[in-house]
Amino acid sequence: MKKLFILGIIFAAVSIFASNQNSNEKERIIATVDGYKITKAELDRQVAILLPKSFYHSTVTEKKLKEVEKDALKELIKKHLLLEYAKQKRYEISDSIVNREAKKIEKAFGSKENLLKRLKRSNLTYDEFKKELRNDLIMQMLYDKEIKTDLSEAELKRYYEKNRYKFKVPEKIRVKIIYIRNDPTDPKGYEKALSRAKEALKKIKSGEDFGDIASKYSNAMSRIKGGDMGFIHKGMLDEPIEKVAYSLKAGEVSDIVDTPKGFYIIKLEEISPSVQLEFDEVKDRLKKELKSKYEKEKLDKILKTMRKKTKIEYR
Repeated sequence: MKKLFILGIIFAAVSIFASNQNSNEKERIIATVDGYKITKAELDRQVAILLPKSFYHSTVTEKKLKEVEKDALKELIKKHLLLEYAKQKRYEISDSIVNREAKKIEKAFGSKENLLKRLKRSNLTYDEFKKELRNDLIMQMLYDKEIKTDLSEAELKRYYEKNRYKFKVPEKIRVKIIYIRNDPTDPKGYEKALSRAKEALKKIKSGEDFGDIASKYSNAMSRIKGGDMGFIHKGMLDEPIEKVAYSLKAGEVSDIVDTPKGFYIIKLEEISPSVQLEFDEVKDRLKKELKSKYEKEKLDKILKTMRKKTKIEYR
């Protein structure tokens, strides 16, 4: 809510939608929120905000446009539910404040004339601009009064102490693998792959470098790095491979592991034990995450209440 919605409208290339529409199409009602009519023109403005800047109208597929329109309508309904809530709570913005903020935006554009030109390109009148600006300011007031969450260091520390387990870096292992693919289209694929795996393992056991053998024998992309998968943690490998890898000691090489995909030979290079992150290491990230979490919970609670008592109709 901190970013002014009206600025998004002004800078969005709404004209790409408006140019091919007559006035009746622009005023076509898409949905109503307790009697408030969301028009096609309003939906188009929101779509223009949501569309990635890299898109041009000519390159937006019909399917992509429908997806964005669906998301845009959800955002507009959410916006008007919040405005209705603010109205019921009697949150109001005086004309003097709206005029003051409008002057700031005019100054940012260099002059009122420049702003008016930009508004015209965005298919907005000055009165519509002022109305959207007022809505922005009401939404900001709602955010400041009921949603904004500031957490003290003491609160963050209490959360950290109660949830220390969440701030542990799990044990990691560094492994190298050799993967011999079993070609399912070859009737003798299994035997050929197993024979190749046995040949590779024999060479490793005779003292040849695991990485060299991986480069020559493996079908995995990791062969270009001598089979090195880097550090991984549980859940990153298929279960049969992971089970074997975690059973090895540093420096050990596994026997051949038979899987539906083919055969694996695994070498455990090193083990990085689990580490407990200290509060000072995580507090900035924790503050950002908790702030976002708590504010979303407050917002969702308001929206849930409003959806129960607000009539929403789709046309």
